[in-house]
Amino acid sequence: MKRFDNPRIWWLCRCGFAQSQVAYDAAVNDLLGTLDLLEEHLGCSRYLCGGVLTLADICLFTTLIRFDLVYNVLFKCTKKKLLEYPSLYAYTRDIYQIPKVAETCNFEVIMDSHNRESLSSSEKRLEASLLK
Repeated sequence: MKRFDNPRIWWLCRCGFAQSQVAYDAAVNDLLGTLDLLEEHLGCSRYLCGGVLTLADICLFTTLIRFDLVYNVLFKCTKKKLLEYPSLYAYTRDIYQIPKVAETCNFEVIMDSHNRESLSSSEKRLEASLLK
């Protein structure tokens, strides 16, 4: 089995909080490389750890379900959308269709909460810069 480095947080945070174009480019390349590995793996495996849904799958699902809605815009990870990864998209869709999962995915709340958090962080940074 292949090892994937903390796909839930690491690559997206690095893109979103890059302090330079060089850092952003490196982070996006790592993100796309990780998504490519996941795409390849899920092309021949139903879930991350084989045929059984695990916590790792749920953690990845919660990131993927937000990817096009939030991270593509908020963290400017716009080089490729989830739809462009057939296996990742099918994986996300399959987990979404598990009974009761869709009930936990309120897309309006997902977008609203991330935008509010982003504005709050931006306001705090602006306030901090004004106080210097």
